[in-house]
Amino acid sequence: MPDAPGLIAELGCANCHTDLKIASPLKEKTPDLSSAGLRYNPAYLFDFLQNPVKVRRHLGRARMPNFHLSEKEALALVAFLQNQREVPGKWPPLPSEISNQLTAPMTRVSKEQFQTEVGKGLICFTCHTLEGKGGVLGIELGNIGYRLQRDWMRRYLVFPAMFGVPATVMPPQFYQLSADAARFQELSPNAAHKIQVVSDYLFSLNSEKRQALEQHFSNAKARFPEATAAIGQRIFKSQNCAACHRHQTIQPRLREAAPDLAMEGKRVSESWLNGYLKHSVAIRPFGYNPGDGSRMPDFRLSDEEAAPLSKFLTAARSDTHQFQTRTLSAFSRKKAALLLAEKLSCLGCHRLGDRGGRIGPDLTMARSRLKPDYVYAMIKDPRGANPHTIMPRVPLTADMIELVANLLLQQETPPGDGKYLSLVENALLPFEPDSEPGSGPRGRYLKYCAACHGIEGQGNGFNAQFLPVRPTSHADAGYMAGRPDDTLYDAISSGGYVVNKSQMMPAWRDSFAPPEIKRLVEYLRTLCRCQGPIWSLDNARR
Repeated sequence: MPDAPGLIAELGCANCHTDLKIASPLKEKTPDLSSAGLRYNPAYLFDFLQNPVKVRRHLGRARMPNFHLSEKEALALVAFLQNQREVPGKWPPLPSEISNQLTAPMTRVSKEQFQTEVGKGLICFTCHTLEGKGGVLGIELGNIGYRLQRDWMRRYLVFPAMFGVPATVMPPQFYQLSADAARFQELSPNAAHKIQVVSDYLFSLNSEKRQALEQHFSNAKARFPEATAAIGQRIFKSQNCAACHRHQTIQPRLREAAPDLAMEGKRVSESWLNGYLKHSVAIRPFGYNPGDGSRMPDFRLSDEEAAPLSKFLTAARSDTHQFQTRTLSAFSRKKAALLLAEKLSCLGCHRLGDRGGRIGPDLTMARSRLKPDYVYAMIKDPRGANPHTIMPRVPLTADMIELVANLLLQQETPPGDGKYLSLVENALLPFEPDSEPGSGPRGRYLKYCAACHGIEGQGNGFNAQFLPVRPTSHADAGYMAGRPDDTLYDAISSGGYVVNKSQMMPAWRDSFAPPEIKRLVEYLRTLCRCQGPIWSLDNARR
């Protein structure tokens, strides 16, 4: 367990789980993605984002995790990254002999020529490896030919600090800044020639793999023309990439980006968490904040890494057991299942077996994942058990709470597929890094309503496809003009059932104060650009 905080710092867990308050040096060591379009071969990025492997050995135990990206999602993200071509800071022009190389064709360089130039005072193999020989800190040089772009590499070799790489990681070997920072001057004789030899030789390696990657990338672009850079930008923000990578214009999400782990020991079992850390699956299929698309990345932790981490995260636990489970009879099980299916709103948000929504966690895995006290507490008083939840309180008797909790804790149906919903095929919520999620009537609508009713109120939220009845289109003026404000208020306050709508629409009266519900009704009127029936309006509004 003593190593757990160090591992958390190296992996950057607290960059999203900010309640951990463990500082991470990761962001200053990873690539600045503002210049990703200059740096990377897009065909390589497309493959890497779907099948990440460790590249930078100087990061210690940190590595690029797997975000479970589909081809379509990875393609959109690459389209966005290709457009990122900003070199941070102000730098003098490149030496003319380097600028001339950028437009020149690649020259043939033999292995002997390369070894001769590297032997003239360069320190490449102090850190880097080539063909299994060299240092243990830098990247493998044999992969450069299919990973990077040749022109970027030449710029980088002129002065690595141009791309945010400190001299402690990659010292300049060919050029240095002049004293007045107005030009680059040679550190090594014939610097431009050496850069040409090094870059052209390394880019001659693994040409077959580069061609294979480019063919695969080209085929994917032809299959998925809808995977645009605009969608890729939303994916970049949804996965909080800027939390671990620098970007000159995109800021990371710092509030409510991921679950609060301080209470993890009271919520989940250590054995479940240990397995989850070794292979994560979708708990909330379309984001921690429903609709933001955030995902728990899979770091592929080893047994030696996952065990101390799960023990550390579940150390703060409760030894009291206030809720005593009991085995339900066949009649009680059927009664509880009927309640969930036909009377309560739970399955509007949660999946149970092959039914239910995709907003909250899959209840089929409650038995293996959650502790009995936490299940009971969440049904009885969601905000009391988890202050960050959006789950509304459903008014139930003590017997009903116990009945439902026992049913969930005795589920024998296997959990669902554990897959995330598509970040391309479902609309992502707008990203506002500096605002509190759910503030103001529009913020509340996006946080609590848009998952079903849609971002613009068109009844097409990502969760609508999993509901037995299509959610109301709040943008439908013809329908909304026939609904008085009082009816809209009652539907929000007391749920869909009281206005002859689906019971899947929950009651929000314990989540919003009456003035907040009134402002939500006023916001609905902006979506439909309409008022209620004339007879329902007071004189001031007629």
